[in-house]
Amino acid sequence: MDIFLAGTAVNLITVLSDKSGNPLKVTSIEYRISDESGTELVPLQALSSFVAESPQAVIEVSAENNIIADTAALGLRAVELHCVVAGNTIVINTGYIVELADPLVVGTNSFQTYAQAEFNAVSLPNLAGWDKSSESERIAALSDARDHIVQLSFTQLNSNVNWGQDSLNFVPEGTYSTNYVSNGDMFLFNGNLALLTPLQFSKLPDKFKLALSKAQIVEADSILGGNVVDSRRREGLLLESIGEVKQMYRSGKPLDLPVSRRALSYLSYFVTFSKKVGR
Repeated sequence: MDIFLAGTAVNLITVLSDKSGNPLKVTSIEYRISDESGTELVPLQALSSFVAESPQAVIEVSAENNIIADTAALGLRAVELHCVVAGNTIVINTGYIVELADPLVVGTNSFQTYAQAEFNAVSLPNLAGWDKSSESERIAALSDARDHIVQLSFTQLNSNVNWGQDSLNFVPEGTYSTNYVSNGDMFLFNGNLALLTPLQFSKLPDKFKLALSKAQIVEADSILGGNVVDSRRREGLLLESIGEVKQMYRSGKPLDLPVSRRALSYLSYFVTFSKKVGR
């Protein structure tokens, strides 16, 4: 599926053929456009520019209909062509994706922009998967890495673990209401980063956000195939010999974590593995 810059006009060219690839003799076309949620952007209407029996149709979509929310990374434009062929109507489904200039939206599908990721990656060694990958592959991996990381359970940030006595946020009793967690706003962080809005994410401690950024990069590197050893260890590999190809795996199931060991090392200060049981 083609990808275009959000907020710009698009000329969508669609070949008029059936599911077997045979050309259709279309006499007239009506079309409609909807987004990824099914919301109709352009109601069903005639494609007045279409010339009967042309091999393709060109749908001009205005820039206004390609605008996406500031908090969205991508948007879908699903296009339905209702083609009249020999008096019958055949529907051809097509479409395209619109994305921001930087499809990584901080606090939505990433912990950093792509430019920030490139900058932060300079200080991280041994990123074989990252170094060999294209920009589009890195962006996809960073988004996927963010989805991996938010599955972890983080220590609640309304505790003195994350702010020392030299911080203005420090309270000896250990509880208080802050911009990060506020009962007045009917919001509870509760260790789930996926619940945060972009504004709430921006107010997290800088130390925590930097750790998330580094973890996101090394997890992206692992996704891109940069950490083969760690991947094999997660599969339970204990011994591997190159000569005569000998491998040995542990019999028990290894601890299944959503992120690589290296990514977890940057987050260990903030992650909790304890489970509370209540009734």
